[in-house]
Amino acid sequence: MLLTARDIQLITGSECSNSAYREHLQVRDSLGKKSKRLSIKEYCEYWELDYEETVSFLNSNR
Repeated sequence: MLLTARDIQLITGSECSNSAYREHLQVRDSLGKKSKRLSIKEYCEYWELDYEETVSFLNSNR
């Protein structure tokens, strides 16, 4: 599953879409990704978040 800037807003509780987009970009850059796609798993591994808990949270709040 892919993660959007809006999903990052939900996870972090941020109201600023620009901050979420910058965080999305930061993680992609840190992982050396050339595409604009970021998976939930990659994001969770980067921030050391529990993958199952994050997916469950996103599914219930999307």
